[in-house]
Amino acid sequence: MKKGNIEFASKGFILKDGKYLAMHKSIAKHNFYELPGGRMEFGETAEETLVREVKEETNFIIEPVSLLDTWNFIAEDYQIAGVIYLCKIKERSLTLSEEHDRYEWLDFNEENLDKMHEVYKIRMEKWDINKLKAL
Repeated sequence: MKKGNIEFASKGFILKDGKYLAMHKSIAKHNFYELPGGRMEFGETAEETLVREVKEETNFIIEPVSLLDTWNFIAEDYQIAGVIYLCKIKERSLTLSEEHDRYEWLDFNEENLDKMHEVYKIRMEKWDINKLKAL
């Protein structure tokens, strides 16, 4: 494996009416969804990164409630390590940025987890959705 950049990212698990927000990147050559969020900028905390990225991507103002999990993506020349937070929407009026071409509010079940990119799916399969809904 080549050595390259290692970056850090924050993702949000945003629940609304028992469903979670899944988004598809415009440039993706696959049909898998990801969670909203993105890469950290210098000087930010993981929570600040998440709030900024979700605002940029969706126009939502969110509050990270609880750290849920970690995730990792390794490509040929770079790697992204990240965290996933359960988030509460403080203000919502969904407007997608150009970075994403579609989104869905998905029920948390096996069929919909199969729509998620593998880096998220392998983590999400282990979550207890009833506990998360109660937070």
